[in-house]
Amino acid sequence: MRQAAVFQVAVGRAMNTLKNILFVLSTGYVFVYFSEHLFWAHVRADDSLKNWFSAWMVYSLMAYIFLRLVSYFRVKGIWALFLAGAVFGWLAEGVIVQTAYDMLPLSISFTGLAWHALLTVWIGWYAVQKALLSSNIWSSIKLSSLTGLVYGFWATSWWTEPDGRVSSVLEFSAFTFTTTTLAILAYWLANWSSSTPMKWNRWTTIVISGLFALYFLLIAAPASPIAVIILPILFGLSYWGLRQNRASEAEGSLLETLNGRAPLKNYPGLFGLPVTSVLIYALAMSINLTAHANWILYFIATPLGFIVFAVSLYKLQRQKRAGAAS
Repeated sequence: MRQAAVFQVAVGRAMNTLKNILFVLSTGYVFVYFSEHLFWAHVRADDSLKNWFSAWMVYSLMAYIFLRLVSYFRVKGIWALFLAGAVFGWLAEGVIVQTAYDMLPLSISFTGLAWHALLTVWIGWYAVQKALLSSNIWSSIKLSSLTGLVYGFWATSWWTEPDGRVSSVLEFSAFTFTTTTLAILAYWLANWSSSTPMKWNRWTTIVISGLFALYFLLIAAPASPIAVIILPILFGLSYWGLRQNRASEAEGSLLETLNGRAPLKNYPGLFGLPVTSVLIYALAMSINLTAHANWILYFIATPLGFIVFAVSLYKLQRQKRAGAAS
């Protein structure tokens, strides 16, 4: 009996660890979907299953850091969430690749803030999960369809890019439906695995953070020396804001808030994104649309990223002062 009990405990621990790993991996794919697939909107010449898998693993490591920030700094609201998203965005664009330093200061926002924090985190990670948890099936349909409307327009921007390509409607449809199907599976897996609370391991966090630090010192900094000045400032501001949030919030975070069981009927609603985007894409192709959708989005999202970052810092400072006063 004792051996059976010990075995049962061991199996339970192994299952909990597996669910924690799956939670990080599924979150990593959601990040890949919004940050990579929706950005490029087509299969690139150098794409391969190996490259996609590698991107998924890298994004999963960044997802781990993001989720750890959400948990440790007790992120419950959108302003603290945006700062955690900013750290994720600058890990991607300031460490893994160095686009954050290409056109300073505008490149600080696009795409670290304007895409990764606003779209991937606020919409892809937060809003979509809230919609899936809703009892109203139309929540996921409306959100995904609205996102698809913008995405379909954005996808046409590659028609005017020197290194872009004009995908046929069939090619765009196949790409979008395939990646969305995988994303829906990832959302389901994240929801299922989130029923087990994350057990944060100090050494795992140290090792993953150390890998990013080494990559920054050995690859990113030599490629863009100004990164040694810019990135610590950006991370420092984000850390300061998140510290204000932790000091004013009780225990808990969005990891607990978003871990309810999502009704299965809500998941098909996410196909609103490929359906809407394909319709917009086909319409644009039929009328030979040549609008520079990327520049339109750039002029809107770039200042918006800066504004939301500043507002987030301000709001969290106010929140801490209000908590101290009470």
